Amino acid sequence: ANRTIDFINANKAKPFCYMVSFPDPHGPNTVRKPYDTMYKNVKVPIPVSINKPRSQTPRWGAASPKITADTVRALMPKYYGMVKCLDDNIGRILDALRKNGQIDNTIIVFTSDHGDLCGEHGRLNKGTPYEGSARVPFLIYCPGKIPAGTIVNQALSCIDFVPTLFAFTGDELPKDIEGRDASPLFRGVKAKWDDIAFLRSTSTSKPWLTAVTDRYKLIYSALGDPWLYDLQNDPDEMHNEFAQPKSKKIVRRLTAKLAAYAKLHNDPYAADPQIKADMTLALGQN
Repeated sequence: ANRTIDFINANKAKPFCYMVSFPDPHGPNTVRKPYDTMYKNVKVPIPVSINKPRSQTPRWGAASPKITADTVRALMPKYYGMVKCLDDNIGRILDALRKNGQIDNTIIVFTSDHGDLCGEHGRLNKGTPYEGSARVPFLIYCPGKIPAGTIVNQALSCIDFVPTLFAFTGDELPKDIEGRDASPLFRGVKAKWDDIAFLRSTSTSKPWLTAVTDRYKLIYSALGDPWLYDLQNDPDEMHNEFAQPKSKKIVRRLTAKLAAYAKLHNDPYAADPQIKADMTLALGQN
C-alpha cells in the first residue's frame, strides 16, 4: 500500500495504470498487530456443509483430512484480521486518490485470483468448482460510466476483464485478446449476453470441466458421476440435481455449451474417457 501511494503521488499529473497484489487473506492465517487479536472473541459461523454426509460429497470434492468445526473456529479470527488489515490499507490508497483529486478520473477494480473454502464442505483453501473456491469478487468503480450500486448477475470469467476494461478506457483492444466485453451490463444497457462461464481444474491427473450460469453449475469429472447444483435453491451446494427429470433440459443446454467450448479451444479434458462418456450420454438424452 505504501508503494502504491508513492506511485500515485509521483504520477498524479499524468495517466497511469497500476496493479497492486496483496497476498492476504491467505494461509497460514498470520497477521501483524493489532489485527492478530482484533477478532479473537468473535463467534465464528460454521458452514452448514461442513458436516454433510458422504452421499452428498462428490469424489472431486472429498477432503482428506476433513476439516472440523473446531478447526474453523481456530483459524477464522486471524482470517478476519487479515481482511480488516487489507480493508484499511485499500482505504489509504483511495484516500490518496481523493487527496490528489484523482478519484473521479480513475477506474478502480478490486478482484481476486480465487476464493477460500474456509471450512465449507470440510475443506480449506481452493482447487474445486465449489462457490467458495471458484467464485471471486469483481468490484469496479468508474465514475460517470457505471451507476453506483449496479449489480451484474450474469456469469463472467476472468478472461472477460480485459475487453471490459478497455471498453471503459476507450482504448483499442489488442489483437487476439479472448473474452467478452461486459461493459453494457455494468452500464445498465440492455445487451445480448450468453449467461455462461467455463471453469477447468488445474490437475491433469484428476480433471474436471464446469459450466456455470447465474443459477446453475454443471460439473463433469474424471472421478465419477456428473453433478448439477441449483445455486438459487441450494446455495450451499449440498444436493446433486443431475439425475432429476426436471433437470434434463438444463443439463442438455449446459453440456452442449461446454462441448462447444471444448471443441473451439481443443480442451484435452473433454477427451478424458469418463468425462467424454458422461457428456455424450447427456447430449444423447431426449
